[in-house]
Amino acid sequence: MALKLNIPALKDKPMIIADTRPQKIISALENLDQKNPLDIATYLHTELEILNRQKVSASNRVLALDAYRPLLVSTAKSLSEDYNNASLPLHDKAKLASAAAESLWLELGYGYKLALIDLQNQLIKLGTDKTSAHAIQRAMHAIAEHALVYYQTYVSLPAFIWSDLHQLYFCAVQLGIQNLNVQNSNAELENASATVNANLTISIENTYKHALLMSLADPQHLAQKDIRLIADLLSFHVVDAEIIAVSPLASYSGTFIISLKSNDPPVPFSKVKEEPDSDSDILLQTMDLVRSIHTDLNGLQNNHFPNNGSIPVNANRSDYIDLLTYLIKHWGVIPKRIFNRSQKNGDLDLVAGIAAIHQVSDKSLPYQVIPSRWQILNISATGMSVRRHPTAEKNIKIGSLIGIRTKDESHWSLALVRWANCGTKDRLDIGVQLISPQAQSATATIDGRHADEMILLLPEMTAVKQAATIIAPRGTYQPARQLTLKYNNVSQRVMLTKIIERSHHFERMQYSIIG
Repeated sequence: MALKLNIPALKDKPMIIADTRPQKIISALENLDQKNPLDIATYLHTELEILNRQKVSASNRVLALDAYRPLLVSTAKSLSEDYNNASLPLHDKAKLASAAAESLWLELGYGYKLALIDLQNQLIKLGTDKTSAHAIQRAMHAIAEHALVYYQTYVSLPAFIWSDLHQLYFCAVQLGIQNLNVQNSNAELENASATVNANLTISIENTYKHALLMSLADPQHLAQKDIRLIADLLSFHVVDAEIIAVSPLASYSGTFIISLKSNDPPVPFSKVKEEPDSDSDILLQTMDLVRSIHTDLNGLQNNHFPNNGSIPVNANRSDYIDLLTYLIKHWGVIPKRIFNRSQKNGDLDLVAGIAAIHQVSDKSLPYQVIPSRWQILNISATGMSVRRHPTAEKNIKIGSLIGIRTKDESHWSLALVRWANCGTKDRLDIGVQLISPQAQSATATIDGRHADEMILLLPEMTAVKQAATIIAPRGTYQPARQLTLKYNNVSQRVMLTKIIERSHHFERMQYSIIG
């Protein structure tokens, strides 16, 4: 398969000749230490853009790229701090940081792809396998990190991401180099996250599987920091996933199909209607991966952290329990949609967060928050997708609790933000899951805390067998913890009995009345 990668056009007579001497490059980079990440990113992007627009021998290009790469990795990591916990749509600082990170990974990927193409065009390829493996793995890693920026900013991936990844992997398989170990430099290991597996074999196959599994984790439904946690966690588990040729299967569970000639991400095998093409399709099997994740989950549920260090011992155990449960569902048996969505026009008002919902739900007080206006796109039995009006607040995060109300409704319904998709000019679409048709504002005196908390009481719904619950700030739940609830001039003593749902922003709990 001839390589048709996304690369820039080369100039025959460039105005500036790129410096490809590693020592000169490293010396120049050492003078950038005191600059802020955006300034460093600008410098790196300029130098890479010059390098990637002119003809350079494959060996010199790789040496130059390898000299730039450690600082680029650490700079991109610093830039991500401005957008990996930002509200949606992104504010200006987060936009600048994400755009800078995107451009760095794009240019780095360009460089290694150009080197690979030159290597493949050589008439005599004897002894080039190791350099080709290096170029392919580094290109794939850059493309995967480029995709990660899109995931963390909830922007749809450009088509060339998957086309390039598939072509690079297929090229490696044809050369028989997909499992060669491509070592990281010491500088890169120092810049890596503390939870990245330093013992992982850095190979094309593992890098490719990592990118496939990140897509299958459905990042649109994840908080930004959880996306990064999964990327780090995978460095300990990616070896448990397996790529195989198309073959008859006893079960479709944990099996995904990849079309190497397409621009498409992997899809569950059970959802494919046409017969696979054994010449260009491959399968990703994840059941061993799911079993490994399940072992970690069982350990956490019994207060044991994994021995391999995949989860830091100082990490929030509840966060990882929720995250591993999520991954088992997405990498194992894929759930089917129960309800279809139908188109619906109309607007609704929206407020975000417990405090805002508490205020608008208290009919005895005038509004102290101004609701945002959103457009309804479609609706199902359990939720809807809505689009932000340009004047709406920029305060949405995955897992946020929101209150919504159409003009025909007297009560504020409670919903959760399940997914997000950002576009140009601050366009933001979100998917919301309805959890209650109304809520009662209340305050709670919580044992062990000095100040009262604003909470929401959700009524019992017998039709769907849903018990009455309390929604409170994150960290409220402890088994058998007692609270004194106050609402409508009533005081009631309750005990928390079960956690129903937890996000980074709230906890939803069942309770029993005392006395």
